[in-house]
Amino acid sequence: MKLFLVGGFLGSGKTTAIIQAVSYLSQQGKKVGVITNDQGDQQVDTNFFRLHHISVEEVSGGCFCCNLPDLNRTIEALKIDGMPDAIFAESVGSCTDLIATVVNPLLYADSKMEIVLSIFADVELLLYWLMGDEKIFHENINYIYEKQLQEADILVVNKIDLLKTRELKRAKKLIEQYFGHRKILYQNSLDQESVATWTQTIIDHFSTPALKKSLEIDYERYGAGEAEMAWLDVEIGILTSDLDAVETGLIFVEKVYKRITDNGYSIGHLKFLLNDGKQQRKISYTAIKQPKIKQHYKRVKRDRVVILINARVQTEPVFLRKIISDVADELEISTGCKIIENKLSYFKPGYPKPSQRIPVFESAGNTDQ
Repeated sequence: MKLFLVGGFLGSGKTTAIIQAVSYLSQQGKKVGVITNDQGDQQVDTNFFRLHHISVEEVSGGCFCCNLPDLNRTIEALKIDGMPDAIFAESVGSCTDLIATVVNPLLYADSKMEIVLSIFADVELLLYWLMGDEKIFHENINYIYEKQLQEADILVVNKIDLLKTRELKRAKKLIEQYFGHRKILYQNSLDQESVATWTQTIIDHFSTPALKKSLEIDYERYGAGEAEMAWLDVEIGILTSDLDAVETGLIFVEKVYKRITDNGYSIGHLKFLLNDGKQQRKISYTAIKQPKIKQHYKRVKRDRVVILINARVQTEPVFLRKIISDVADELEISTGCKIIENKLSYFKPGYPKPSQRIPVFESAGNTDQ
């Protein structure tokens, strides 16, 4: 079985690319499954895949590396559900060391499994990091970002549509100075033809299964980096006495984003899934450019809307929780709406403790299980 493992930092566009890739393969008559992953238990992306009628399982409550038995279980569940030709497994965006803790243990357990690791990088965030003239995240988070890039079988530089032709030419020159020894793809994941190139590349990239060379990881820095990010998941319901619930929901989304940025908190990924009973819409914010959501959301008249929120932000969880609470209170007072919170959780990820780790260095055969 082919496993397309997809990693990369929060907000790098992994989910969008996978949806396009599944569509491309489905048009060729291939059966494809997806496994999502997150530190929390309420995943916007899982719901978003289901919205696109994609067969999906999830590993929640921790990264793949710390929940390897759950990853194996979900792989088997997808096999039972329909024996897919391939599975995309999307790792949580704060995770690294995937080769030693996921790829090699899976290969060690199943010699017939074929795995290729794609790492996605938002082109603008990558340029900030390479030039080093403006630090968006703290050093320990940057350490995770660096290690993610270093272990890619294929480095997918994503969101190139955000750059002008001249800017992209300069970006490619800089990126290839650092990563020219790797397979690099430049991609716009909103364009299926662009994603088709990546999809065909990962299909053709497989070789005879063998344990892969891994990285040396400073787990103290890795753990410290994850602990600098706050996680918040909550489902909120907005009820209005008229038919302005969707408009009120969009105001809520924009106010939460503005409050986070006004406080100077760097966003890893801030995701909202709005469900008005007729349509669902995913709205995403990252550390770089942000969408003008009111221009892209089809207007409907509803007296209620449900919003699932996944926030991954460089701050303390209690501060993030206060922002959500304050915005809800203010909106209730200013609009007369009623806002109800369900399934709230906010926390910092725990110290990474892989279920199994098989590092392979230059000497090869060096394992620690």
